[in-house]
Amino acid sequence: MSKEEQLVEVNIESKTFGKDLVFSKLKLSLQRGEIISIFGPSGCGKTTLLRMIAGLEPAVENEIQLAKDDDFSIGFIFQKPILYPHLNVGKNILLGSKQKLSRDKKLNVLKKSLAMVNLSGYDSRKITTLSGGESQRVALARALLAEPNLILLDEPFSSLDVDSRRQLAKDVKNILKQKSIAAIHVSHDIEEAKIISDRILLWDEICEPNSTSNNNEDVQR
Repeated sequence: MSKEEQLVEVNIESKTFGKDLVFSKLKLSLQRGEIISIFGPSGCGKTTLLRMIAGLEPAVENEIQLAKDDDFSIGFIFQKPILYPHLNVGKNILLGSKQKLSRDKKLNVLKKSLAMVNLSGYDSRKITTLSGGESQRVALARALLAEPNLILLDEPFSSLDVDSRRQLAKDVKNILKQKSIAAIHVSHDIEEAKIISDRILLWDEICEPNSTSNNNEDVQR
């Protein structure tokens, strides 16, 4: 893989919380426009890895290397969508815009964003009236409006029923491919991983997991 193609390179010697080892010797790389899924059990450290890549969790210098694009940015879609209930769907999405837009441009951008995630006509809807899948589509539209180079997907479909989960995974992959946005998706649902990704990485193949924390579902790791 040439340096021009490479978007992310991760080489973490070890990650601990206090005296507890989460994982060690973790290596992975991601090309521009590529979607990878990291498949592993709950509590093994997948969320911690995403948080380290996003800069939300401390990492040692050079453990996380990102492409040196001047406008490099990262979007993060969490397991539970973080939306503002006092704002309607349209206003939540427009929070993702990097630019100050005129009213007409806002309406045009919003119309395109809603159509992209199959929510046309939802701009005035209250957040509290949305289903789980609709809420995640709003979160995705907001993240995409920021035009990120990379989107991190932290089991964003896990609270949905099986049919909704599969459909949303297909839709998200199509959108990311259309926009040539790379993504790292983590899951413990292998079928979902197969649908959304170009490549699946098994957790115990990319690192040395700490077996004592692999099934600790009480800790967001």
